This record gives sequence, structure tokens and C-alpha cells, in this order.
Amino acid sequence: MTSEFDIRPYEAGDETGLLACWNAAMWADPLDAVTWRGRYMLDPNFAPASCPVAVDRATGEVSGFVLGFTDRAQPGTDAWVVGFGVREDLRRQGVGSALMGAFDRHARAMGATRVLYGPYIPSYISPGIDVDAYREAVAFLSATGADEGARPLSMKANLTNYRVEATVEQRKADLAGRGIVIRRAEAGDILPLLAFLDAHFPHWTGDAIGVMRELFGGDPRSVTLHVAEDNGEIIGYAQTRAERFGPFGVNEAYRGRGVGAVLLSKALRAMRAQGFHSAWFLWTSDRTAKLYRQHGFEEVRRFVMMSKTLGERNP
Repeated sequence: MTSEFDIRPYEAGDETGLLACWNAAMWADPLDAVTWRGRYMLDPNFAPASCPVAVDRATGEVSGFVLGFTDRAQPGTDAWVVGFGVREDLRRQGVGSALMGAFDRHARAMGATRVLYGPYIPSYISPGIDVDAYREAVAFLSATGADEGARPLSMKANLTNYRVEATVEQRKADLAGRGIVIRRAEAGDILPLLAFLDAHFPHWTGDAIGVMRELFGGDPRSVTLHVAEDNGEIIGYAQTRAERFGPFGVNEAYRGRGVGAVLLSKALRAMRAQGFHSAWFLWTSDRTAKLYRQHGFEEVRRFVMMSKTLGERNP
């Protein structure tokens, strides 16, 4: 069946067909044209060869795609697939395998030895494959040689009646007695916070910079930023943008003392004060989910992280 199709790099004019295919195949993660262009086509790592499409020779219709990335500035070992899909009536006919094979060959040519499905930071749709919405995709990737890894979850909380628990207030007081203060970030925190992120959470720096730009130089009405400091040294932070909570993190040496619980509570209260009635985030582990559940969060999606080693035998 793949002989009736051409597998080629993305071209100008493919946008409408690709988005139609995307929204049918990845129905739980719909994408519009503005987001497609701004988040993906204008990404510095976007390359037509890393976005192969299947085109019906008879109609010229885009009937399948893979959206992937490699680091074009600093080629490394990893490549990423953010999304993929094939028109439903053409599945199990070799189209998906041909598309994924085209991406794998491009990734290998760019020096990649491993493909990760999902977590292309910061422009990922999800940290992995939704195990309920995309069961066929999990089976497909397994058949192509991908291995299953961790199973992170997405959570959401209703903030309408959110109230700070007495135990959190007690933790806040206990921490203050030891010189640890959790407060709103100020302009003077910019450099210390960037240094903290560089040391402990470098992959979140871009997100934090975006929030700081709004907070200190743009429109602060839909963002919040809190820091935890121990006698003047930043040891943790939490950020929000509209209803999206996070990222937030605490220096590993200070975990287990209640710093995270107080940061989380302060951030949620700040979101509610801005008029938001819910909070959500896309990615956490079952271990950290225990803390979130104490603040009213519930699981809404479950993912499986998958990866594949690109060996000589891959097509």
C-alpha cells in the first residue's frame, strides 16, 4: 500500500493536510495553525526532513506525518518525536512504518543514536504517549522497537474552595524559625534565581525567563513567581502562568522539610487571588503526586515514556 504514497519532507502547502491528520489521529491534543507555526515551524530546530509526510499520489493529500526534531546547532545523541499519525483507513498498511523509518534515517544522519517520543523541552505536547487515548500508538511504537519507561501523570485541581491547611501554616512557621522564608519573587531575585536554575534545574530556565519577563517587564496579571530562601540563598522556586502550575522545584538537600508544600500552597493561593479557578500541570511522578494530592490535585491523564535506540538494523 505504501507504493501508492510518496514519503517526503514537509513542504509549503502541507499545513492544512497535516493539521487535519494531526487532529484526527491525536484527538486528545488538538493543534491549530497558529500554534503549529509559532511553536513548531518557527522552532530553530525545525527541518523539513525531520517532519516527513505521506502524500497520496492520486489526490496529493497528506495522509500521515511524523513531527520530529534533532538539535541542529549542537548535534547530539538524542532525537525527539513530538507527534505522529496516519489517516485511520490507512493504518496497518505500512504507512506509519515508512514515515517513522524516514525520520529515523534523518535522525541517524544528524548523529542521533536514540529517539525519545514526547519530551522535547520546551515544546512538547506531552511527556510521553497517553496510555488510554493512544493505545494503538503504544503498540505501534513497541512493534518498531521502542521500549517503555516511566509512566508520569498529569493532574488538575479545583481552586474555587482552596484553603491553606493548618499543617502548611505550621510548616511555614517552623521553616521561618530556621531561617527559611517562602515569598514572592522580586526584581533583585533575577540573577540569584538564574544561578539556582543553572545549578539545579537548567532545563526549566527558559520557562522561568518567560515568566520573569512578564512579571518584571511586561504584563504580570497572569503569572506568579515565588522563591524559597535559606538566609538569603535561593533553595527553591515555583511559577505559574494563567491556570498552568509549574515548574517548581527545591534543592535536593532541602527536600523533605516542607519547603515544597509551602511553595505549592503559596502559588495556588496567588493563582486564586488572580481569579483562576483551577490549576493543572502536565507531568509529574507518582512519588511527587502524593504532595499534589494533599492540595486537591487529581490525576487526569497517564503517559508512558518510550524510547528507541537507533542501530544499524533500524530501517
